[in-house]
Amino acid sequence: MASRVLGAFAVTATATLASLALATPASAHTPKVEAYCDQNAKVTVLKVKLTQYAPGDKNTVIVKDGTTVLEPTRNFGDSWSKTWDKLDASVDHNFVVEVKASDTTPKKSYDFNWEKLVKSCVQAPPTQSTPPSETTTTTTTTTTEAPSSSVTPPAPGGSTPEPPLAATGASPLWLLLSGLGLVGAGAGTLLFLRRRRSA
Repeated sequence: MASRVLGAFAVTATATLASLALATPASAHTPKVEAYCDQNAKVTVLKVKLTQYAPGDKNTVIVKDGTTVLEPTRNFGDSWSKTWDKLDASVDHNFVVEVKASDTTPKKSYDFNWEKLVKSCVQAPPTQSTPPSETTTTTTTTTTEAPSSSVTPPAPGGSTPEPPLAATGASPLWLLLSGLGLVGAGAGTLLFLRRRRSA
């Protein structure tokens, strides 16, 4: 009788241990998510690590940053991890991580939904505005010069000065000698005629 009791107890204990062994992996789903803004590196970081999920590549995960999808819906097995370490630290980030476990049942859910708002930790660089184009107006000044006149203005007193004599190249001394010669010839002719009459 005692041996039967011991046998039944052993079978029960073995079945219990086997059930616990099978249930342990299913209940050990370990999602780990970390998100922060690194002011020194001037980046926002997001780390997702999923371990101890049911094998079979039937679990799914999707990662979003607001309306931006960082990781589209994808299947994974017993583990999956990924890190984003170059996100813009000058803007806010609203991270969302959704995990659907393949062994979720109506009585026990192993699904995981995580959301966190990470504020910016650095200032955005100033935007350089393009200065308005300057319109340069060039003013052209036209100066009208009076035509030069070759007419000599009248001298004071109303009289117009005589134009200068044209230069002929003749010497005044030569003209004087020619006049004296003519006068001498005329005098000699006159004297000759008087002598002839008196004779």
